[in-house]
Amino acid sequence: MSLNKNSLFFLTIIIFCTNISISQETPTMEQDSMSMQKLDEVVLTGESKVMSLSKKLFAVGVIDQKDIAKVAGNNLADILNYNLNITVTPDPSTGRSTISMFGLDGQYVKVLIDGIPMASDNGMGNNIDITQINLEDVERIEIVEGSMGVLYGDNAVAGVINIVTKRGPDGVYKWQIQLSAQEESVGSEYALFDKGRHIQNAKVSYQISDRTSVSIGGSRNDYAGFFNDFQGQNYVNIQDNAVVNDSLRGMEWNPKEQLTAYGNFNTRIGKHNLFYKIQYYDESVPVYNSFVNGRVDSNTGMVNPTALDENFDTQRTINNLNLTGPLKGPTIYNLSLSHQKQKRYYKQFVYNILQQGIESIIADDLSQSSEIWYSKGFVSNLVPKSSFFNLQLGYEFNHQTGFDAIATGEYSSDVVENTLENYDFFGVADFNLTDKFSLFPGARFTNNSQFGNKLIWSLSSTYDISNTFKIKAVFGSAFRAPNFEELFFYFVDSNHNVQGNPDLDPEDGISLFLNIEEKFRLSETGMLKTALKSYYFDIDGKIASVIDVDEQDRNLFTFDNVDRSRILGFSLENSLIMNRWQASLGMTYMGESTQIDASEDNNNDYLWSFNLQSSLGYTIPSINTTLSAQLKYTGRTQIVQSSTNGNVVGQTDDFTWMDASARTNITKNLSLTLGARNLFDIVRVNATDSPSGTHGSGGTPSRLFGNGRSYYLKLLYNLNFN
Repeated sequence: MSLNKNSLFFLTIIIFCTNISISQETPTMEQDSMSMQKLDEVVLTGESKVMSLSKKLFAVGVIDQKDIAKVAGNNLADILNYNLNITVTPDPSTGRSTISMFGLDGQYVKVLIDGIPMASDNGMGNNIDITQINLEDVERIEIVEGSMGVLYGDNAVAGVINIVTKRGPDGVYKWQIQLSAQEESVGSEYALFDKGRHIQNAKVSYQISDRTSVSIGGSRNDYAGFFNDFQGQNYVNIQDNAVVNDSLRGMEWNPKEQLTAYGNFNTRIGKHNLFYKIQYYDESVPVYNSFVNGRVDSNTGMVNPTALDENFDTQRTINNLNLTGPLKGPTIYNLSLSHQKQKRYYKQFVYNILQQGIESIIADDLSQSSEIWYSKGFVSNLVPKSSFFNLQLGYEFNHQTGFDAIATGEYSSDVVENTLENYDFFGVADFNLTDKFSLFPGARFTNNSQFGNKLIWSLSSTYDISNTFKIKAVFGSAFRAPNFEELFFYFVDSNHNVQGNPDLDPEDGISLFLNIEEKFRLSETGMLKTALKSYYFDIDGKIASVIDVDEQDRNLFTFDNVDRSRILGFSLENSLIMNRWQASLGMTYMGESTQIDASEDNNNDYLWSFNLQSSLGYTIPSINTTLSAQLKYTGRTQIVQSSTNGNVVGQTDDFTWMDASARTNITKNLSLTLGARNLFDIVRVNATDSPSGTHGSGGTPSRLFGNGRSYYLKLLYNLNFN
């Protein structure tokens, strides 16, 4: 990892700016929001004042700037870990962290930036590595639960997560400068340059006029990895002029460095609003081989140890444009255009451990590439004069070209780019049958270049029993299209034969989501909100990895529509605000039934799990400080998996995760946040559904979830002026 000189630079800037603060007055801290799991009736970005159907249809959770600041969240993984119905699953070997929602993995959750799907390794908006989403430019995060396929296309089965960008300076000031530096240990490991996590952010916003604003910024997240019992890149065990391979070289959790740069332009032209966002992202992940080659130098007769290491570098550019305004009277239009590129470079090289440098490069290739052109437009409130009926109509277009993996070796051929296109048209009707009861039928016709025409449908309803007691239900398609990897992945050589299946069909089935919500006014400043949820997914033709035989009678690892999955769950969520206190308590009980091969007679009983989430916050106005703590219990989970002895039940043990923090305003412009993550020191959890164990564990199967109890400190300087 590179030396972290920027940390010292940013800290110096903050301390200097504090001394020249333009005001010594310290205002009273505002009341914090209820909790990060609160459910507010809001609409998605790009639909505000445009499409009120989302407000009526879906339960929408909002994580705002205060929630993010309380826990010093730098990326989306730092925040979503506390959500009751979302599970963050890290992969230490690749550095990726993906999510599952209501038991469905990241392929079934759509991630948007300002209403536009975000490019991932193999698709648009799905299976996103959420550690790659920086939060320094985020106004709020919206979490929409339930099937959203009609409005947001294939793969929005469990819900949608929408990242809303800040539009300009806060308040009435023309200029806003934000600088922050964050130092964080990784477990007990920390050094200013070589261990821990080191984060720097800078942003400048300018209000050009009352209609136009611009902002630019950048962020650096230097994660030095998690050593645990490993000894790092430059370790070698030499005894009697011979290398002893004790598997201690390398790291438990690979390091990575992430750089993000962005610019935003927001302007109002008459009654129309235009917003443009450009973003560049670069991530470098080195992988250190634990096996050391103990060759002897023929000139000196001394051992000259080397290792075959790797590096993965991901680069992404995003250009998003959104235009909204009135079409005629109260009829509103929304138009989004996007061009996104992503490339992943793979380098394999011989690393000389004693000389601490690259000796030779074995491979330096582009292993994944995608270019995406995207557009979405819709018109809302098409029948504004009717109190009984309304309508929204729209289209969505997606054109993706690229490839995944490089064909090399004896059976190789030149890399072949593939193209995937979608032409979608959708509509949602609004029938207000009474002043309390409404129905919203919707349908989306999708034409895909790979699997042809399909229909996605939904029927939603709302029943407002009173101003505080409301029921929402969503019944629709559980439609998921195969991603780019499942269709086109290609890695074939003398030792490998892994290929996608271009003949895959989309998964389909039904989804049902029910939300019953009641609000209780306890006092002038006290409010209790209770939400009872139930959900059911029945997915047929689920895509799974299978082993086949190719034309040369070799094992072919590919994908096919062979599984069936059913998920049934119940959740109870409560949030309370009372004077200076904020608290939440939620629990969920979920069962999953998996039939691994639809052609076989399997035991498909439900396997149940229990999760619990709680948070507590207290504001102390006299010292401008907020104290907060979050706790999440993840119960034992079980899955049916195939093995050489047939289908067996694999299990991951339960564990409890807890964080705590304190945030204070030192001056009007300077704030300090300090806290601890993973207070119960979780590293690995026993898991019989995991293929391998940890180093030094005697082969006991386990899964890595954390890197031990960590501590952090963040300084944020915010200067506003005209």
